[in-house]
Amino acid sequence: MTTTILVVWTVFLVLALGLTLIDVYLLGNVVRLSKQIKQLTAATLPAAVGIVGNTNAAGALTQTIQLISALKLKTEGLDPLSAAVVRRLKG
Repeated sequence: MTTTILVVWTVFLVLALGLTLIDVYLLGNVVRLSKQIKQLTAATLPAAVGIVGNTNAAGALTQTIQLISALKLKTEGLDPLSAAVVRRLKG
């Protein structure tokens, strides 16, 4: 009976050691991958800031388009006046 217990204990000890080695290997992978994620995040942060800046510029662009449309409507009435000034200058 003592030999059987010793064999079972040894098998479980070897299995526990094997599982521990696998866990250490996997933990090493997690640490390595987390460092890569940190590096990639640091590299993409300036791009993200640029995207946010461009998105904010899109709102200003919409406002600029509205102002240009309003300006175009106001300047359409200047064509006859400009033609009259040209005719007077030509004599």
